[in-house]
Amino acid sequence: MVTYEDLQVLKSYQPQGDGYVLSLYLDVDQSKAINLNRGFERALNNMLKSVEQELHDARARREFELNRERVRRFVKNYIPRKKTLLIFSDATHDFWWEQELPLALPNMARFNHALFLRPLITILDEHERYGVVLIDQGRARLFTVYLGEVQEHEGVFEEVPPVTQTAGRDRIIAQKRLQRHHDEHVLWHVKQVAERLKELTELHRFDRLVIGGGQQAVSELQHVLPKSLHRLLIGTFSLPIQASHQDVLRETQKLEMAAERADEEKLVESLVTAAHKGDRAVTGLADTIQAINEGRVWKLLYGKDFSANGYVCSRCSMLYVENRPERCLYCGGSLAPAPNLINRAIERVISAGGQVEEVNGQAAAQLAQAGYIGAFLRY
Repeated sequence: MVTYEDLQVLKSYQPQGDGYVLSLYLDVDQSKAINLNRGFERALNNMLKSVEQELHDARARREFELNRERVRRFVKNYIPRKKTLLIFSDATHDFWWEQELPLALPNMARFNHALFLRPLITILDEHERYGVVLIDQGRARLFTVYLGEVQEHEGVFEEVPPVTQTAGRDRIIAQKRLQRHHDEHVLWHVKQVAERLKELTELHRFDRLVIGGGQQAVSELQHVLPKSLHRLLIGTFSLPIQASHQDVLRETQKLEMAAERADEEKLVESLVTAAHKGDRAVTGLADTIQAINEGRVWKLLYGKDFSANGYVCSRCSMLYVENRPERCLYCGGSLAPAPNLINRAIERVISAGGQVEEVNGQAAAQLAQAGYIGAFLRY
């Protein structure tokens, strides 16, 4: 799991002097036919070749060759487990950082004096971090669910006295006293859990919260949550306190998916409404590509499985749809086919500091009626 601590380490790294570092984002998703039979290695070699062709400084080319071979050796023996492989390499100063993401990013490679972190920062910022509590009347387990992975933190365990049956003349009075004693301990327990959850929320910056467990314990915890946490709560589920990580992840993802689909529908509705009013938004491929070329896009939306062919300028990398001019309108360069136009559009938006969101289900159907793709604009 990529953490904010990882990101701080990467942000702080600078090649010594005027050295270079290779930044690589490689799509290795094995659910895609193009990546089967190690097709991602071909994509890697093509990316590295493109980067090398843009290098004219002799020192840069020497450093690039070291990093290129280093990356190739690693990828040759690499077995994909997730969707995207990230590598940052400075062979001259023996710096290497690699990580896998369970989410898809387009293929990108940069060789420069600083790490190319914008795509990673964008995906970390866009995907919400969930805090999860699994609770019963005497115990609690606390988790982070983020980017499709679950991490458990320390638990909260309290010895809550059981309510037992008593005998004798004062049985009713004694029973009430034991019940009150038990209830006081349970209340103290859920307050302790709420306090620890507040601390973890501040530490890990949870965007949303989920509570799981027995019905009574879940209800009691909801009642003592401070307002700041209650606003983050999106739902509850039922699981025993000893549930596995996979059980916790599965139930959390059900709630997460429902919340995300609802958010996507609202987002598409806002986009279509704003575009109709001409209020800093566009829909449809041609207008969206034009806005990307002009650097005006701050958030790109596209429907899942939407693809399109187009063209790219061989000189300035501007994008064009099928109905194109003879030469680039910006620099006069020649236009080459771009069968992966949407991937190129995504990369352009991310590189310019914008955001990208793929929408699914009903939201994708709504967007399809407006041209399958659109964008909110900066101006």
